[in-house]
Amino acid sequence: MLAPGVQLVGEMPDTAFVDRQWLIQRNGQFIQLSELLYRVVEQMDGRRTPDEIAEGVTDATRWLVTGDQVEQLIASKLAPLGVVAGMGADDGAQARSAPPSGLSPLAVGMRAKVVGPRVIEPVTRVLQYFFAPPVLVAVLLAAAGLHYWLYRERGFLAAFVDALYTPGVLLILLGVVLVSAVFHELGHASGLRYGGGHARAMGAGFYAVFPVFFTDATDSYRLGRWARVRTGLGGVYFHLIFAMAVMGVALATGQEYLLLAVLLIDLEIIHQFIPFMRLDGYWVLADLTGIPDFFSQTGPFLRSFIPTHAAPGQRLPALRWWAKGVFFAYLMLTVPVLAFLLFLLITRLPRIVTVFWDALLTHVEIVRDAAGNGDLLALVTSLTQIVILTLPLLGIAYLLFTLTWKPLKAAWRQPVLEYRLAGVVTIAGAIVLLGVYWAPRSPFAARTPPAGVKTYAVKSNAHVKGPVSYPQSPPVGGPHDPLWQNCGFYDAPLRNENAVHALEHGAVWITYRPGLPDDQLRSLRSLAERESRVLISPYPNLSSPVVLSAWGRQLKIGSVRDARLDRFLRAYINNRNIPEPGGPCTKGKAKAR
Repeated sequence: MLAPGVQLVGEMPDTAFVDRQWLIQRNGQFIQLSELLYRVVEQMDGRRTPDEIAEGVTDATRWLVTGDQVEQLIASKLAPLGVVAGMGADDGAQARSAPPSGLSPLAVGMRAKVVGPRVIEPVTRVLQYFFAPPVLVAVLLAAAGLHYWLYRERGFLAAFVDALYTPGVLLILLGVVLVSAVFHELGHASGLRYGGGHARAMGAGFYAVFPVFFTDATDSYRLGRWARVRTGLGGVYFHLIFAMAVMGVALATGQEYLLLAVLLIDLEIIHQFIPFMRLDGYWVLADLTGIPDFFSQTGPFLRSFIPTHAAPGQRLPALRWWAKGVFFAYLMLTVPVLAFLLFLLITRLPRIVTVFWDALLTHVEIVRDAAGNGDLLALVTSLTQIVILTLPLLGIAYLLFTLTWKPLKAAWRQPVLEYRLAGVVTIAGAIVLLGVYWAPRSPFAARTPPAGVKTYAVKSNAHVKGPVSYPQSPPVGGPHDPLWQNCGFYDAPLRNENAVHALEHGAVWITYRPGLPDDQLRSLRSLAERESRVLISPYPNLSSPVVLSAWGRQLKIGSVRDARLDRFLRAYINNRNIPEPGGPCTKGKAKAR
């Protein structure tokens, strides 16, 4: 008999398979079967014997089946799928048609279902009418006309200017974009409802390294091709509706900066059509071709071209010739792209983490100051940015876990001890090598430079008399006066030629724009008292509030609270690449005050 929670669904419509495929559900998860297996399952009512099941299958199909063959099909095919009562399931043998939700770098991880059908159904019952053909055509024409007007006639200059003078714009735009993302998911659920399906849940999780919303539209697998395509495009369609609503609010209220939210929504729409990840464009391509899911079917697809004894395991049913070509072409394009992205992530991860970590520390300092000064807007804004910065760091950690856990688990399950040890040692060795590569480049290493530092080639460090014309302002090296500037805090501009000589000796020159707030000046004075190898002085016509200069290096920051200031000092004070590291920073020109 069938296991509890197993339901018959019926034939899969509009697929790319040569032979018809059939669906059953097990605890809400679709399982794809051949017609023969489906007919066997149909006959399993808990009363029929294998011989009676065989007789029923023979009468209903073109196959002649015996009781022994039924027993073999149940033991070798159906039992591993967990659809037979009292017989264990091997999840690895399942031919799942639904989007995977397990531990995989290409699936939504750490999924948390927020709302279920009880909440979704009443909403989608109303919103589904947006997919009625007259409404759909009218909305698309209106969206096209409004976007043409916005990009061709209106533009975003006024919106940017308005944003510069409106407090809290970042929080407002963030809120609008988040609400649009929720509305996007309602588009998937409403499109599914219009086609006769039902969304099971909506929630949030991590995809790659970013937090995302998701809609469980698994029910679309029992619908026809165009109903599935409608479900896949429903999110983008609702994004367009939301963008039009935002335009209307912006024009009605005169809040021009809201048009920037339309720009962000349009960029997200473009992003959704990237076909190399499980975004809307990926699912639309899968639905158009009739291949349930490229990523989860890649292994079975490739094994179907290899003899069984050479590659045991689940195999994909035969595809039509054009579908094979599409699948091959997709893999040839996608695998190199994903491999390259993974390479970039591995090689640049320390720099990425450093950027996020520095920004996180910067906003922690801003939160402390805002709490002390009672600046509620700055407090809320920085707390929001702390959350935004923390989530990708958690996503990166989760992605690394998924990339290592599955191979490690597979190696540990090897039946031969030698293979098990070899696999575990190989994976552990790879992790150790990555750790050795990452460690000196991590934000916790002593001399990891901050993000945003510009490097300049300094061709001369000759001593000269008289003024020097430097290509940078402030200068970062070059010919300089024979007498160096004493390190310390100055409240008047310094002579470039003397300050550059101090840079040659391993000092860092911190220049600030005249008129810097008093609290930041006090912080700079304290820095000069505790750090003996810094020059701190005002600099006229400075392009940024604060500029950090070392020999051949420069970084522009907006505030002394920026965590990159301390990292710049650690990285470039007495750096080994300077001409005279450890040279004197006293007994030179002037006396620091």
